[in-house]
Amino acid sequence: MLLNSWAGVAGAQSPALLQAYARTSAVAGREEEASRFVQALFKAGTVQRDRLGNLVLVLGSGTPRRLLVAPLDEPGYVVSQIQDNGYLRVAPVGGGQVGPLFHQFLEGHDISILTEQGARNAISCVPSSHYENLRAEPERNKLPFSWQSSFLDVGAGSAAGVAQQGICLLDPLTLEKKPVIMAQQWVAAPAMKAKAAAMALATVAQTLAATPVKGTVVIAWTTLELLNGKGFEAVANQFGPFEEVYRFDRTLEAEPTSTAQFLASPALPSTLPGQVLVQPARPARKPVLPNTKLAAARTYLLGLPARYANTPVEAVTVADVQLAQAWLRAAGATTTTLATLSLPAAKPGPKQPAQSQQAKLLAGLVAQYGVSTAETPVREFIARQLPAWAKPVVDPAGNLTLTFGQGKRHLVFVAHMDEVGFVVDSIRPDGRLVLGLKGGAYTWLWEAQPALLHIPGQADIAAVFEPRPGYQKATKSAPTTALTAFAGFTSAQQAQAAGIRPGKTSVTMPKQLRPLGPQRAAARGFDDRVGCAALLLSLQKLDPAKLPYRVTYVWSVGEEIGLIGSAFAAQHLQGASVVYPIDTFVSSDAPQESRTFGYCPLGQGAVIRVLESPNFARRDLVRDVHALADRQKIPIQEGMTVGGTDGLEFLNYGIPSVPLSWPGRYSHSPVEVLDYRDMDSLVRLLRALVQAEPAVKPASRTAKPRP
Repeated sequence: MLLNSWAGVAGAQSPALLQAYARTSAVAGREEEASRFVQALFKAGTVQRDRLGNLVLVLGSGTPRRLLVAPLDEPGYVVSQIQDNGYLRVAPVGGGQVGPLFHQFLEGHDISILTEQGARNAISCVPSSHYENLRAEPERNKLPFSWQSSFLDVGAGSAAGVAQQGICLLDPLTLEKKPVIMAQQWVAAPAMKAKAAAMALATVAQTLAATPVKGTVVIAWTTLELLNGKGFEAVANQFGPFEEVYRFDRTLEAEPTSTAQFLASPALPSTLPGQVLVQPARPARKPVLPNTKLAAARTYLLGLPARYANTPVEAVTVADVQLAQAWLRAAGATTTTLATLSLPAAKPGPKQPAQSQQAKLLAGLVAQYGVSTAETPVREFIARQLPAWAKPVVDPAGNLTLTFGQGKRHLVFVAHMDEVGFVVDSIRPDGRLVLGLKGGAYTWLWEAQPALLHIPGQADIAAVFEPRPGYQKATKSAPTTALTAFAGFTSAQQAQAAGIRPGKTSVTMPKQLRPLGPQRAAARGFDDRVGCAALLLSLQKLDPAKLPYRVTYVWSVGEEIGLIGSAFAAQHLQGASVVYPIDTFVSSDAPQESRTFGYCPLGQGAVIRVLESPNFARRDLVRDVHALADRQKIPIQEGMTVGGTDGLEFLNYGIPSVPLSWPGRYSHSPVEVLDYRDMDSLVRLLRALVQAEPAVKPASRTAKPRP
């Protein structure tokens, strides 16, 4: 979204620039990515890098000598252990991890590990919500998540698999950056105050470089602030002494009460509109010895007001880069017209390996948003992927149904199109949106994360899921109040004018398919986009005239809120012989789960959900599936898990249900994980079921031990 109206705001930068810089990684002590971005804003050689990684620009000469400073670094973590089973443990670096929920905002989300060879995808593991009622201590009753409980999944099954990705001990990592621009007035991202300050200082540097300055002005972007503060100390020692220091301090905290504000402690020597006086929220680290180059300096701390401070959606307003004007005046500039920075040219990233056909299809399905009752985009995408011979029907419930083949035996296959998400329940007078959950999930995984508002026929509206009230003092992992969303609306009338309708407007989190190692991927909504994709792939190269059975495929609606679509379909397919619901097998193949229940390892084949909470598949039908898989040499597993499938509604009419699945990790979270080998096994099994006669008197099967 390009917000051209920003151009007239004093000190404002383009959204593209702020978003691009907000995406850079700069864990304290490993600020190279952010440093390269800042240097690229200037002509080569203009800004110098010292041995600690500080960036420095010296303008003018003589006295007075002034120092303007902003930090490059941000709070983050490092890989602290690589386990034999391929999972990683983490530890925080330095300071800045503020509040009882700071580490919890990491749980169940996309992670970026910055290796020497470049960024690698990971996810922060989270217990599957389907197991919640089986746990001795439910997750919702626990204390806030701590970093000591963290595991990272990089799609590897061993330490050697981790090494093959170039991931090493002590590599830095952060949340995958997903900056949000809201209502042309707000930008939200992790450490956004410091990120915005660095860009404001770059604007000041460009402005001062083009105009004479009185005395000497040293402008520095410093490293190590959150680790030991030595970047700032080194700049002061090398370029001091100074009479005045104007230093950005992220511990100056306040929420904006109007536009064009900045924070200061103490008051600046010259009055500037928008100055708000506050005290640092936390004491600064003191050097072992006083810095003699700063002994005579008058030090002024500057800051930015922000919403949701110290969260992944820390948000500053566009006009609040009045901070740039404060620095400009501090430098004694004779102009108030700030330079405009251009976005650095993007460097080509590493060549990505070609996607397989199944990965491309799955990525397309994942890119569609379809909260229960709002599945239209998913249904339309699926319809476009069907072969030319297919004549699908949209039934009154909203299911997409396809019947083909012939014969007395009638097989039904069902996969659901909907995903867990939210709907707007009400609009508050101040324009904030109160949300209701559609389906089962841990709501705290959405808290303080980017959001999208979906309005039929309109472009999605960027927003954020707000952290709970009093998040700075939370004592439990789960919030006790409904989640809310903020999209920059200032009144209920403004939200309504934008198309927000309670009960109609669905709300989700931005998502995309992310490769995870050589064989796996992660995304929100694999439940049940993998099932939808498997049905589509099973239709390829299929001749319906040669089938021995009559077959019906149903892509259903409303599974997550009560099997709404399958209830309608079952009522109209009462003559079916058997139903095969295609859905996730919630596997305990994850570091935070007990393997005594639901253990079907990823990568070892499709799964028959023989036993689930409300269904125990018939033994003879399970044998038939196994016999068919054996004849076709299709790897297959069986197991018990929790939850139900669309097949339950068919049981009402005496139609047996044999759920078929792939093993999935981290159910109903933003980072569900699959193994493509399991998906391939499932597709092959579906093709075999549709095209092959069942074995006659299948031999009894001997259970194979699992590893």
